[in-house]
Order: sequence, then structure tokens, then C-alpha cells
Amino acid sequence: MTERNTSAESDVLWATGCGVSAVVALMCATLGTVLDILLVARTQGYCLGDSSAGENLAGLIWAASRFVVFPIVSGVSLLATFPVVLLARLPWVARRDWLKAILMLLAVLTSIAGPTAMIVHDVATEGITGDCEPPWWPSWLPS
Repeated sequence: MTERNTSAESDVLWATGCGVSAVVALMCATLGTVLDILLVARTQGYCLGDSSAGENLAGLIWAASRFVVFPIVSGVSLLATFPVVLLARLPWVARRDWLKAILMLLAVLTSIAGPTAMIVHDVATEGITGDCEPPWWPSWLPS
């Protein structure tokens, strides 16, 4: 009977799991920023109508700040995925492929959670003003 060395396989799978979380965080940092700015601008356009030059400048400064803040939020979400990915390295979890798949899905959802919460918060605080509520805005979200 020969003994197989599965540590190399395990290391590759763990690096892949970290890589998937990093790619998801990078996509959230780039596409999430654009989506956030677009949704807030459209919501403000719906609620406020035409904007003055001062309001446009304030909106431009706010949008520029999102290019700094959004990658930070995505990075923090990425850091929050590492404990989930490390759980997949435990011996009793490593033997069960279905549990590793669930943990990978949980890691991806954790990586997406921060940017998603940021988008909802920005639309609720920056986009929706006064009593205006866009027709697509769910009633259970804050306005």
C-alpha cells in the first residue's frame, strides 16, 4: 500500500478558494462602484429632477469619494472571508466535499455582502430625498 500526499492538492484548493474570494472582491470594488454611482444618480434624478450646478458639483465630489471608499469596503469584506476559507482547511471538513462547496459559497456571499450593503445604504441616504420613493424601491428598505 502506498501513501498519497494530499497536502499539495489541499494547498491548491485552498489557494483557489482565496483566489475566488479575491476576484469577487475586485469585481465588487470596480463594478460595484460604478453601479453605486449610477443607481444614486438615477434615484436623485427621479426624486429631484433637474439639478443646479452646485448640486452637480456636490454629486461629482460624492462620486469621487466612492472610488476611494468602495474598494476599502470590498477589501474588508475580503478579509472577512478568510475565516470561512480557513474552516475548509480543518481535517473533518476537508474530507467532505459538499461541506467545502457550501463554505466556498458562503465565502463568496460574504465577499459580496459588504458592497451590497454599501449600495443599499448609499441609495437610501444619498439618492432618496424627502418623501420621494422610487417605484422600484421595496417598502421594507429604509428611505
